[in-house]
Amino acid sequence: FLAVYLGTSVPTFDIPDLAGKIPPGLQYLPLLATFIGFGVKLPVVPFHTWLPDAHVEAPAPVSVLLAGVLLKMGGYGFIRISLGLFPQASTQYAWAFMLVGVVTMFYGAIVATLAKDLKRMIALTSINHMGFVLLGAYSTASSGSALGVQGAIFQMFNHALAIGSLFMLSGYIHEQAGTREIPLLKGLRITMPRTATLLMLSSLAAMGFPIYSSFVSEFMVIAASISAFSPYAVTVLVPALTGAYFMWMLRRTVLSAPTGSVVVKDSPRLDSAVLFAYLVPLFILLIFPYIILDPAAPVSQYILHLRGG
Repeated sequence: FLAVYLGTSVPTFDIPDLAGKIPPGLQYLPLLATFIGFGVKLPVVPFHTWLPDAHVEAPAPVSVLLAGVLLKMGGYGFIRISLGLFPQASTQYAWAFMLVGVVTMFYGAIVATLAKDLKRMIALTSINHMGFVLLGAYSTASSGSALGVQGAIFQMFNHALAIGSLFMLSGYIHEQAGTREIPLLKGLRITMPRTATLLMLSSLAAMGFPIYSSFVSEFMVIAASISAFSPYAVTVLVPALTGAYFMWMLRRTVLSAPTGSVVVKDSPRLDSAVLFAYLVPLFILLIFPYIILDPAAPVSQYILHLRGG
């Protein structure tokens, strides 16, 4: 950024003043630097390795904050800084960023199928979801379609609510059962019916099931990526993989018979109501997605203006 400061006709760090004024030849190195920095924060492969361990070690409320707010700073950085300040370089190398997004999506989904710890599985789902964000943002840079950036912003909002609910539930289950190992959590529908119901509803939200707005955001990103590069139709497999490992988890934790070896207490009604409140906006936004998409529209139009589309 010091090179940007010294190399532009307007020596400033003010983003609106710099937008559109950085020479194309000066954009490549700062774009690479922002990719590394925001790639760690989002995170994307290969900068993702810190996230599963951080979530596993953190208390549930901290995991909610990490997934719901801190990871989004990476997405914000890609959209506001990388696309906003370096539009020509971003357009030229959009294919590379999109490829990283696709790899991140598949990596998160495939590795999550191998996870036995409930919280680690949820953390890997976060990586999967953040791949959608990167893919959507750079689909706009590649194709000139506003759908990608809008889908990426929508995906960040949906992810915060769905994954936040799952992290809180995993924390409560661990507190009661003394373990997060999926094979050891049996018959929750009998022993913890309210918790089990919320776990199923939250899992459906994380899958992108069509009763939630998360379905809309994932559909938007996939559609935008296909408009940029048709072979990315393969990304439709990612929600299928996500659904497969969540159904595997639910079959063992909720739908199996209880072992009777662990005495647990169901979540209080008030706590259950609060966790259900996480999911209510996802129902509402499925019907009224413009609540998020309308405020996001000027952002996508601004990116397209800088791109020249």
